[in-house]
Amino acid sequence: MSLEREPYLSKSRYLAALQCDRRLWLEVHTPDQATPAGEGELQLFRVGDEVGRAAHGLFPGGTLVGDEAGDHRAAVLRTYSLMCDSSVPAIFEAAFEYDGVRIRVDILERLR
Repeated sequence: MSLEREPYLSKSRYLAALQCDRRLWLEVHTPDQATPAGEGELQLFRVGDEVGRAAHGLFPGGTLVGDEAGDHRAAVLRTYSLMCDSSVPAIFEAAFEYDGVRIRVDILERLR
């Protein structure tokens, strides 16, 4: 039985495609052959995580949808639940799907 997941587009995959279409194709279809991330790329990931945490501080009381990218359905359900709770002022990493297109939103702010 294959546990292969459907392809998805992330910020890092989008950047890979900007660099080279073939790089994106290889990352999607042969991830086991990918070159491990170098120190520079790892540092960019760390900085991105720090920026994300700092941004969360701008929306006190916000809630993180912590489901992994591979469990998108759970993330969509959690996002819906949080959107139904009017006491949640912001949702971090909110997940949506429409017509087969899956997205994650960095910050979804509730406005009046």
